[in-house]
Amino acid sequence: MSGVLRRGSLNFNCAGSSRGSLDANLNGGYRETKPTPGTPEISVIAMDFRRHSDDLKKVSLMAMAVSAPAQASAPPIAAATTETTEKDLSQDADSDVLSNFLGHYRWWSFFWTFVLCLFQVPTTFHLFMFVFQTSAKDYWCARPVNLAQLDIAEWRNLSQTANGCLLRDLDYSQLSYEQGELINWPSNASELGYRECTEFEFSDVDGTARTLVQDFNLVCGNDITNIVETCFLTGAAAGAVLSGWISDRFGRRHTLMAFVSIQTIFGGILAFSTSLAMFMSLRVIIGFASMTVTVVSFVLVVELVSGQWRTIIGILNILPVAITYVLSAGIAYFIRDWRTLQLVISWPWLVMLCIWYWLPESPRWLLAQGRLEELCRLIERAAKMNGTLLPANYQKTLEAAVPRAAQQSPPTEVEGNKVVEESNHDLELELHVNPLVVVFGSKYWRTTVLTLVIWLTLIIIYFGLTLHLSNLGGNIYMNSAVAGTIEAVSICFSIFVVLKAGIRSSLLGYMLLPGLCCLATNLIPQGENNQTGVIALAIVAKCLIGANNAIIPTYTAMQYPTIVRNFGVGMGNLASGIALILVPFLWQLEHFDALLPLNIMGACGLIGAAAIALMKDVE
Repeated sequence: MSGVLRRGSLNFNCAGSSRGSLDANLNGGYRETKPTPGTPEISVIAMDFRRHSDDLKKVSLMAMAVSAPAQASAPPIAAATTETTEKDLSQDADSDVLSNFLGHYRWWSFFWTFVLCLFQVPTTFHLFMFVFQTSAKDYWCARPVNLAQLDIAEWRNLSQTANGCLLRDLDYSQLSYEQGELINWPSNASELGYRECTEFEFSDVDGTARTLVQDFNLVCGNDITNIVETCFLTGAAAGAVLSGWISDRFGRRHTLMAFVSIQTIFGGILAFSTSLAMFMSLRVIIGFASMTVTVVSFVLVVELVSGQWRTIIGILNILPVAITYVLSAGIAYFIRDWRTLQLVISWPWLVMLCIWYWLPESPRWLLAQGRLEELCRLIERAAKMNGTLLPANYQKTLEAAVPRAAQQSPPTEVEGNKVVEESNHDLELELHVNPLVVVFGSKYWRTTVLTLVIWLTLIIIYFGLTLHLSNLGGNIYMNSAVAGTIEAVSICFSIFVVLKAGIRSSLLGYMLLPGLCCLATNLIPQGENNQTGVIALAIVAKCLIGANNAIIPTYTAMQYPTIVRNFGVGMGNLASGIALILVPFLWQLEHFDALLPLNIMGACGLIGAAAIALMKDVE
């Protein structure tokens, strides 16, 4: 056997964490600052690169020395005159077994991480456009047909309350409007009581464009906008957890593209809703699909890269979310009709289904599943695009890193010639281990509980400000565009903060400061003239917590091993789904005190910061 796989080069030790070891292969290069014993449920036979990196270098040098005639007949992975070898990554602290073949971040990784970040755009559209589809429009009790010519201002002044929900209780069929005068209006009308309006008219400031509120009369006693919004968020909460299990079981690639299809198709059908019940049902489905796309695309992105690029790309993957806020404000400003707007943000994304065939599966998921044939094809395509050479026997290195549970058990000889087939039942159970057992097991339960708290408090602040910034007043289109722009800059700047101060310290600061900004609104004197100061503090808080929202998925992914990483991030998204459900009702508290929702968000910032301080640090 060659030096790459000679006797003694396999590492069966599950107790430690080192470069190229079990922990590195399983966690994709992530290492705790204070290493803890490995997870016994998930064992990996790993190559110890520290001892045999020189062997890999020799293999690469031998491949480069092959003559031109030999290159012409050699396989593509070992011959190309224009290809050059890259530096050996096996000595990097953040490497795993795949880093030496795929690199930390090369052209192949750049291309696919860029494509995958675009999946955040339609998801954000479906979540955020509801704000504009239900934007406020002036309304009043509808005029009867015989009074259709009566001036609206005069009609409202004579017939109804200021909020446009109650109509004077009289027989309007006896009235008429002739030659600019109202005929038969009772002299004692001011003494009559009121009844609830059954029909409404809406302002025509947007021409013929109609909002969701207008189509389904979601005003006055029928104002269930918060419940309608909750339908999407309930689906998102369910998708947060189930998407993790689905993609861990069936792979990232097919799960992602299947739910992109569901999101896009049902998103278009939503525009043709004929009833509120139909609209709400479809929103649950779209919410489930959207959260699944968000979780799976993020996990796939961070599993395509390694080293410090996981942190950088993990954060940049959320950048399109902030940019989409700006795009949403612009698109909604020019397209005011909710049905047209829904079609514009849905069906054009069917074009993304074209990449289904070429989209790569997560190489680390393939390794964890022992699917070496697919993994080798993926690595060879990546090497071709990167213009790099692969060692001739790189497949042997991968075989050595396959988890024990994913390996095929050969028959063993017992008692002379008697051959007994080993049972694969236990190994299958270990390969498809219940992720709940891992994330709530003795090693990870504390991490999982703190993760739930952090995500819950973070999302209450982030979406409490994002989805309800209009509650604070001002122009919703302008506020959304400005906040989205500042948030995009904040996310980019957060990369440098994370690399300089560390990921946990950055999270702590980006959680604490927004909480203090929300609480600081109490220091501004109340009144219409001072509302600008409240809005300014809210936008600053939103942008800071937006950076935290970009960092937290990467930090959460760092806490769990590959085979349950998606589920671990999904647990965080479960908490975020619960927070999303609570957000619409949080703003109902402004009827008791205008600043009460902001005070609650401020308290959430302090609680979240405390939870982050208790989390283990990672590099």
